[in-house]
Amino acid sequence: MDARPPSTLVLNPDELGPDPAPGMDLAVQLGIGYLEIRSADGANAVTLPVDRLRYIRALADERGLAVAALASPLWKWCRPEATPGRVDTFGFPTQIPPEERLGWIKRAIEAARILGTPVVRVFSHLRVEPHLTEYLLGDPLLDKALQAADAAGVRLLLENEPVCTVAHTEPLLEVLDRYHKRGLGLWLDVANLYEVGQATPDTVRALAPYVGYVHVKDYRPTDDDRRAFCPAGEGVVPYGELLPVLHAARPALPYALETHVRDTPADALTAGAAFLRSAVPGGVA
Repeated sequence: MDARPPSTLVLNPDELGPDPAPGMDLAVQLGIGYLEIRSADGANAVTLPVDRLRYIRALADERGLAVAALASPLWKWCRPEATPGRVDTFGFPTQIPPEERLGWIKRAIEAARILGTPVVRVFSHLRVEPHLTEYLLGDPLLDKALQAADAAGVRLLLENEPVCTVAHTEPLLEVLDRYHKRGLGLWLDVANLYEVGQATPDTVRALAPYVGYVHVKDYRPTDDDRRAFCPAGEGVVPYGELLPVLHAARPALPYALETHVRDTPADALTAGAAFLRSAVPGGVA
């Protein structure tokens, strides 16, 4: 019988810098067997050439690590004539002409195949000028992407991102209800849910049937109304209340540490891993 906890921990190597090796070594040190790949060598993973992606896969294989997800920037974009605000896309451009987007989707799916991961993150268009803002619901490109992902054995998961058009529960449920049978799931960022004022047990229960992946980061508010990122469990995001609710509804999920702590990322990841192992009922492996 497999005695491992049903939930798993995931570590993103680029939290430690552009070279993926130190982050992978930290994962091994912490007993974490899964990776999330977002960027490497200072470039977004979907922009990397095939040989670099194969190299990242080889580094993971050498350490006995598997890639749980590709944290792609798909749909975190707008038209070239729109004006995006301050957006972090980890080396990927935000202003993408519509005719180029399908090509990026195909590249992301191919990157996922090379990395050996069944999960690719997507977003829902950047919120820009009202007359230029695009919407995911009914976007014909999403139908094409879901079809291509299904053919490749890859699942697309939508992250609730406040700078994008789908971040609150009601539009999330509307999109997920429509596309879930086509394979779209939820890449739940609990801190983002907290940022929009909806990190409640009822909201988590409503979203839980769609969740396929969980992002975990934490922060403390500062005097100038900004955020100071800190290890998971040491900030204001109510993980102690919400993680048991999520686990009760979905007892087998990957929990990915996304600290954004710049000065001491290894310490933050270490503390976050310890917190999740104690906060998720049954523990995480």
